[in-house]
Amino acid sequence: MGRINLDLQRGVNDAVLVKRITKNMTSLNTDGSWPDINYADAQYDPLKRIKDMATAFVRPSNKLYNNAELHAAIVKSLQNWLDKNPKNKNWWYNDIFYPQAIGETVILMRSAKTGLPVELEKTLIKRMIRRLKTGDGANTSDEALHYLYRACLTQNKATLDSAAKYLFEPIAIADGKEGVQADGSYYQHGKQQAIASYGRVFAGNSVNAAFYLRDTKYALPKDQLVILVDYLKNTFLKTVRGSFYDFNVRGRGISRKDSLSSGMGGMVSKIKLFDPENAAYWDASVKRTSGAEPPSYKIMPTHNQFWKSGYTLHLRPAYTFSVQTASTRTLRTERGNNENILGKFLPDGATNIQRSGSEYANLMPVWEWDKIPGTTSRDYPDDSGVTVLKEWGIPGTTKFVGGVSDGIYGVSCYDLNYDSVQAKKAWFFFDQEVVCLGAGIKSSAKENITTTINQVWLRGDVASSNGTEADAKSERWAVHDSIGYIFPQGGNLEISSKAQTGNWYRINHFQGKTELKHNVFKIWLNHGINPQNASYQYVVVPGIDAAGLKKYNRSMIQILKNTDELQAVKHTGLDMLQAVFYKAGTLATNGLSLQVDQPCTVYIKNLNGKSPTLYIADPAQENTSIKVLLKLPGLLKPKSIDCNLPVGAFAGATANFKIKE
Repeated sequence: MGRINLDLQRGVNDAVLVKRITKNMTSLNTDGSWPDINYADAQYDPLKRIKDMATAFVRPSNKLYNNAELHAAIVKSLQNWLDKNPKNKNWWYNDIFYPQAIGETVILMRSAKTGLPVELEKTLIKRMIRRLKTGDGANTSDEALHYLYRACLTQNKATLDSAAKYLFEPIAIADGKEGVQADGSYYQHGKQQAIASYGRVFAGNSVNAAFYLRDTKYALPKDQLVILVDYLKNTFLKTVRGSFYDFNVRGRGISRKDSLSSGMGGMVSKIKLFDPENAAYWDASVKRTSGAEPPSYKIMPTHNQFWKSGYTLHLRPAYTFSVQTASTRTLRTERGNNENILGKFLPDGATNIQRSGSEYANLMPVWEWDKIPGTTSRDYPDDSGVTVLKEWGIPGTTKFVGGVSDGIYGVSCYDLNYDSVQAKKAWFFFDQEVVCLGAGIKSSAKENITTTINQVWLRGDVASSNGTEADAKSERWAVHDSIGYIFPQGGNLEISSKAQTGNWYRINHFQGKTELKHNVFKIWLNHGINPQNASYQYVVVPGIDAAGLKKYNRSMIQILKNTDELQAVKHTGLDMLQAVFYKAGTLATNGLSLQVDQPCTVYIKNLNGKSPTLYIADPAQENTSIKVLLKLPGLLKPKSIDCNLPVGAFAGATANFKIKE
């Protein structure tokens, strides 16, 4: 309980707390209620306000420490809560938040010089009792946390036994069920990627539990520690750039104010107390996420293709680039509880491109939601076209969705067929650049069809080739906020740097209606109305200015094919080839031939060397074997390989084969 008490006070700013409490105490009614709270539908307040008051009351460093008037307000407001016994329509508040907040407040007050009246405390603890629902991933650990609080307050061993058991229950590989998946991603609410939404709750609760229970007989078992550390290191923390989350991993939480601010430092600093083996990694993470070091600090180049969740995460010291997609095997990003109202296209190849980390932070109220970065969609005249009409659990529409990866490089693809728009979309990931291709774009909808390249905070000047006399098929380029964009074959490129207006309520009915106005950099390609076989090519080059982009060696990138059957890119500087075969076929170019008998994604490393490596995956997750016929410059004769692919929970994962004479 002492550990929990100290943890509840971690990072408290006493001056800010006093200001907030003083305001709340002034408006408190004589019966202990607040006039601005609807107790028939109570959410975080009033319990959050009461916990704030308790925090100030027990802190010797706070000017309201042991203040008699504050103590009276705490007692009065808690009694009012008990008398009113509020219930929310959302079960989460009733079964998770309320008992957690009560437990935290009572634990804080246990350390006070003047505690709560005995009967009041006893009744509050009784009010915490809820039936524990097991097998529910992050929600189970959320409920078990208030069991832990109650066990400490009552010194009841049976309650503590249950708390420890169910706090750690979600730390397991739960193939296809809610929780950590075989690829390291996280599911919640069905087969929906939730890495830093519910996965954040899972991570936070698991870390707290391991931190509180360390060095006791309830300590986290070693086999589960391995799973938790692997999730934190190889998935969760990679989605934080500087102190900001990738918007692709926040689920419907993307529509909440400050939802991209991670506040990670406190959590990460706890981990090394129960996992000292990785202390250097945790220390580096704390420095990055706290701003003590830049976002690039000790970042190792990695590439993760999460075949269970349709998510790709490409990490370099200079930038983070991710893609989110949906398939018939997964669910689209949910609308729920009237949150994420306009996120219709979030799972259609949304690309998150970060350098500082804050490029998208709190920009969502003024976003044009039919121009989510990376997506190809209809350009609607208003929000009605992008409104998600159904809450919860909408499945994806196509099966050929996934990619191939060697852990450092890779290629991802998305067979788009949604909202009367079809396209074959692919992303080719290298070191300095990401190549983005689209082909077979068609739609009979009445709106223009657009592919959005980015939509971020406007920061500094925009340099571009727009406005020059070059025709639409000539190369075009743009640079903004140290990110370059090259369009090798031009296209109808449009750029906006105007102010956009909106409010949080339009995307989340629990947020405010205050009208906001922000300057936004937006760049997109317009494919026009009724395209029948349109395509696009663009290269994203992060960490560059206009002068650097002019010197950038474009010849290293060779776009070999971009059709609705085959998309392929060769990188001469890295000596590698990446390809997406949407059907069986052959890629033949300059003495190189690559033939496959099934649709697949392929990547060949050390292309011209004596021992190339073939990486292959089946995005549709249907084939157990694919036959590949190779003719490479370094091989004297063609090579035939029967590629046996991973199955079961690993269907869709990458297989690799050394190619030798």
